[in-house]
This record gives sequence, C-alpha cells and structure tokens, in this order.
Amino acid sequence: MTEPRPRTVLLLHAYPLSAAMWAEQKAALEAAGLTVLAPNLPGFGGEEGAMTSLADAARDLLGLLPPEPVSLVGLSMGGYLALELLAQAPQRFARVVLADTSARADSPEEQEKRYSQAGRVLEEGQGFIIEAAREEHRPDTFARIRPMIEAATPQGIAGALRAMAARADHRETLGTLRLPLLALVGEQDDLTPPERAQEIADLGHGERQIIPGAMHLANLDAPDAFNAALLAFLG
Repeated sequence: MTEPRPRTVLLLHAYPLSAAMWAEQKAALEAAGLTVLAPNLPGFGGEEGAMTSLADAARDLLGLLPPEPVSLVGLSMGGYLALELLAQAPQRFARVVLADTSARADSPEEQEKRYSQAGRVLEEGQGFIIEAAREEHRPDTFARIRPMIEAATPQGIAGALRAMAARADHRETLGTLRLPLLALVGEQDDLTPPERAQEIADLGHGERQIIPGAMHLANLDAPDAFNAALLAFLG
C-alpha cells in the first residue's frame, strides 16, 4: 500500500538562522503544488521572544498545523525540534525529513559550551557567533546566512542555545516511528556527520541520502541536489 503524500510541508530552520534559509526549497515545493509552512522560531527572523524549551516550542507549533497530517522537514536545530514534534504527536505527520542533525542529546561538554555561549551572547551580542560562522561555512553560504544571524536577537539566540542544550535524546522516538523517513546529510558535514544520519535512518527504518560536496547547511551548500531529494520524497 502506497503511503499518502500530504500537500502541506512544515519547514523548521537551523540555528541561528531564520525561515529565510528555506527560500529555494519553498520555491521548489510550491512550484510542485505543495503548501509550505516555514515559521520563524522565537527570536529569529523578526519574531519576538525566545524559546524556553524545544518541548514548549513544539507545542506551540502543533497549534499552527492544519488538522490533516503534514510532511515535516527539519535541518540541524530544526531537526531537533522535528524530533520533539514526533515524540509529542506522531499522528500529526505523514512523512519526515531530518537533515544535518542528530537524534542524540548533547554530551555534558556540549551542554556546557552552549550554556557558556548563551551567557556570552547576552553580554556582548552575536559578533563572536558571526565570526565562528565565517570559519565554519563556505564564503557564499556565509554571505547568505550572515544577515539572518545579524537579525536574530541575543535573547533569541540564548534561548535557542539553552533549549538545545537541555533537549531530550530521541533515539527511542525514532525506534517507535512508523512513518516514511529520509535522513539527508552533507557529504562534508563535520558537525552532524553522515554516520549520525545513518543512525537516524537505521533507527527510523528509513533511508539516508548524502548530498555530494555539501557541508552542515546542505540546503544552502547544494540547493539543486537537496531540492531534488526533497521533491522525490515529498512531491
């Protein structure tokens, strides 16, 4: 029996960016006749406030969804949030794409780093985060994401960092999932490497697809290949 392919897609953005990162994917999906929901999370893309937890953010998002099941796409932090949505209300979703992300919780060392960065950004702003992004991404990708980071509020960035640090481990969530699942990952993603995507695919009884030449923001590094994978799975 063929699984249903819903006509609405929810796109969840990466840290510390905004829904603007999905511009090319939104255009491609809408051209294929799909309805796209791409919210800015609190503190990003002009949205007010700050996240208190991924669990609370997920509950807020569930209130925005139509009654029928939708497709769910999350990249990096968006993937963490997608997993929280799947833990809370798997029946609200029909297909899921987890890109450049991990189902694991942070290690104590990773948690401490995020909490430290949260305190620092509230004291001095996001300049050091922009400089770190300059080192982590290709020049053309950095040029795309810099305005998004600059538009984020220090409170929003700090809230996201703390929410990610405190997030749950969702490997068990994947193990109980009964939805078509695609794990996408940049070939050169050093933050959440291809083996983490393979773990997601294995636990979720899905498939992994590597985006050649892409790093952690695979949708921006290689949009044509990313869009092709997305459309083949969701379209």
